[in-house]
Amino acid sequence: MTIYTEISFRDMEPSAAVEQLIQRRVKKLEHIFSQVAACRVIVEAPHKHRLRGNLFHVRIDLSAPQSEIVSARDVGVNIAHEQVNVAIRDAFAAIKRQLERHKEKIRFDYHLADSLPTGAVKDIFHVDDYGILETKDGREIYFHRNSVLDGNFDKIIVGDVLRFAEELGEKGPQASTVHVTGRHQPISASPKQQESSL
Repeated sequence: MTIYTEISFRDMEPSAAVEQLIQRRVKKLEHIFSQVAACRVIVEAPHKHRLRGNLFHVRIDLSAPQSEIVSARDVGVNIAHEQVNVAIRDAFAAIKRQLERHKEKIRFDYHLADSLPTGAVKDIFHVDDYGILETKDGREIYFHRNSVLDGNFDKIIVGDVLRFAEELGEKGPQASTVHVTGRHQPISASPKQQESSL
């Protein structure tokens, strides 16, 4: 899976060399955790000083299963960030540590999967990145693409059985840490239905 990467420059001229450096760093993140869907990087030089050059600020946002991970280096902490490549290196080192912690958390969640409740997919909206689960007691639970582990969201169809952890969201109950566990058997079509579908 290739990470979609978006690079923006603020208060400075765009640089092809900087873009290439960032792309190489993103590739390394992909080796750590292949389920990162998108990486957005903002490079800016907001502080101009008379006695020294700009202190570059680098913000990285990663879209990963169950979470958005953000690394923003404080421009005031390191004078070495007068060099854009150093600021980029430090920002990616910070996001790498956060991504490794996030990966370990997901691994831990896998061990808990067998004890999680199950629900069947009632509706799935692949374009809008969400779906609705129906639990055994008839409740409806919302789930988002980012909550589905292993990048399996696009493979989910109505009737699939999912294990999930439940939490309270802004609009009611929602599922997090969603595991695809099985699929309902489709009802076989009658001979007339099979003919009409041809």
